[in-house]
Amino acid sequence: MVGLWGAGAIGLAGMASYLYFQNTVAEVTSYTVRIPHLAQNVKGVKIVHLSDFHLPKHGPNLMKLAEKVGELDPDLIVITGDIVHAGLPDLSAIQFEDFGILLSKMAPVYVVTGNHDIKSGDYESFKIMMQASHVTLLEDKAEWISFGQADEGFVLMGLAEKNTMASTPRPLLKNIQLTEGMVDQPKILLAHHPEYFEEYLVDRTKAPDLTLSGHTHAGQIRMPFVGGLFAPGQGRLPYYDYGLFHSKENPSKRLIINRGLGNSGFPFRINNRPEIGLITLE
Repeated sequence: MVGLWGAGAIGLAGMASYLYFQNTVAEVTSYTVRIPHLAQNVKGVKIVHLSDFHLPKHGPNLMKLAEKVGELDPDLIVITGDIVHAGLPDLSAIQFEDFGILLSKMAPVYVVTGNHDIKSGDYESFKIMMQASHVTLLEDKAEWISFGQADEGFVLMGLAEKNTMASTPRPLLKNIQLTEGMVDQPKILLAHHPEYFEEYLVDRTKAPDLTLSGHTHAGQIRMPFVGGLFAPGQGRLPYYDYGLFHSKENPSKRLIINRGLGNSGFPFRINNRPEIGLITLE
């Protein structure tokens, strides 16, 4: 018979294995999203959505992550903030360039900043790191992304992180400029904070059909039938924790929140594996 100490050792080993699996083995979550007026060549386009790396503190193994992303054969790769962890004196410990270059060989890569990115090291160094990684940093910008024919695609908008999002002048997308030809086209927004989802829709000329976000880590600890326990900006039992949401005012407008890949202040994920999002447009 296994003694008390033996049973305890087995229990601890099991818990350690569970926490290792929960915090290091990324899971692919697939979504199919219908966007009105999407051109035929854009239907079937696959977008890989990554978020919240928090390098180098609790980040993922970037080379293994690149392999998993490559297996998904993406047409576009987006990263919705918190690549680095706040409080770093500089970014010399971040090994992101090779990873970004690998991704950029698979598909175009677009990045927006999160709250940790703008509070770590020197932001100019962060921008230089993005450039060296061959990724495009969207700072309150919009780009036309085409597939097949030059006039068949969608508008990709990126919202730059602000020091105090709550007190940022409204509407939140006011600094993103669209050309006249972009106004009536399908739109996807990259924005780190999901809690402002309804506010992103206020300006109807820029209102995205699909918003992609991160930030919440899915509540860090997830309980069955309850969901995430805490998210920054929302507090306990956040409404926007992770997954697919529809606008209350306009159900055709949707939000997808990625669970993220790393951890921030709390070093463990529980019932909440790191996530690679795979979004197929239709």
